[in-house]
Amino acid sequence: MSIPLPDQGHWNKVKAGKKVKVKAFPEKSEGEQQLHLSLRVEGENAIEDGLSPQVALQRSIETDSAIDLVVKDSLINPDPLVVKARQAFASKKEYIDQDGVRLIYSENLRISVSVGLIERSLLIMDTFIKAMRTRGHDFLLKDGNYKVVIGGEAIDMTLKEARNVVIGTDRWQTRTFKANGTLTFQFEQGYTTTSCKDGKLQKVEQQLSKLISKLELMGEHLRKEHEEWEKRRARMAEEERIKNEREQKKKLEIKSFRQLARDASRWKESQVLREYIDQRERDALAENNMSEEMTAWLDWARKKVDWYDPTVGSDDERLEGIAPETIMIQNDSGRNTSSWFNQDSD
Repeated sequence: MSIPLPDQGHWNKVKAGKKVKVKAFPEKSEGEQQLHLSLRVEGENAIEDGLSPQVALQRSIETDSAIDLVVKDSLINPDPLVVKARQAFASKKEYIDQDGVRLIYSENLRISVSVGLIERSLLIMDTFIKAMRTRGHDFLLKDGNYKVVIGGEAIDMTLKEARNVVIGTDRWQTRTFKANGTLTFQFEQGYTTTSCKDGKLQKVEQQLSKLISKLELMGEHLRKEHEEWEKRRARMAEEERIKNEREQKKKLEIKSFRQLARDASRWKESQVLREYIDQRERDALAENNMSEEMTAWLDWARKKVDWYDPTVGSDDERLEGIAPETIMIQNDSGRNTSSWFNQDSD
């Protein structure tokens, strides 16, 4: 990008407090106009046996006789995905033209290049797809475009032509874009990316072995990342299950304790009721007033107390469907019997 660099000894002079000459940026540059940065795949630059994993894998790919990485001058028995892309580029219903770039968009490979680069792009894509299939990878149609699948991870892929910004000479200095003939093969999933582009020394065609090695490391990285996420998700789900189970146990404890308190209250009330009934019986005997009516009432009252007492809990046909603990709080002024059924006070 023709960025000026300081002369030798520049920073020593700055450190010593001496004046230095700062080089000005050139008004025009004949070099590349874009700076490409990509996220390094974890472990990619780690050195092992003198070679990084990426370089070692690249050499392995280059020496694999089953893989043909030579981009041909014409399509020979092209992959079905490439055939489909070529047909789309020839159909006005399946592509759009924008800023001099033709983009196919109908459930296809994601390729956006100028007309003059269509054939070259298809040749590169055909060689790449065949090599990836030989390596045991596949391609998946998802969200309207084909993605490369590595280690179970679907990765977006785009073969596109770079564009330069052109500032117009009108009074508003309108900005437009112009295709510059530079191809970029880009792959991304989330924040993890890798790519290759046309350079001065090597075109995309000469970088396929390096690209595939970086992709396979990227897929491995994504797979491990996905597994870690699944483990975290499983841990979170288990923690949530334990929390919910603890809350349910707590609610059950509270409910059981409240029932205990209600039962104790009913038991105490039952004792009072029995004392009252016994006293009525004693009074009737003392007054020689043990009539059939009194005898029937005593029998009725004792059965009702046995029904109300939680330690006895006998059945009562006339009170069937009514919860004993709710009998004292029901409103007997209404005739809606549904209000007598058991209600959970919790």
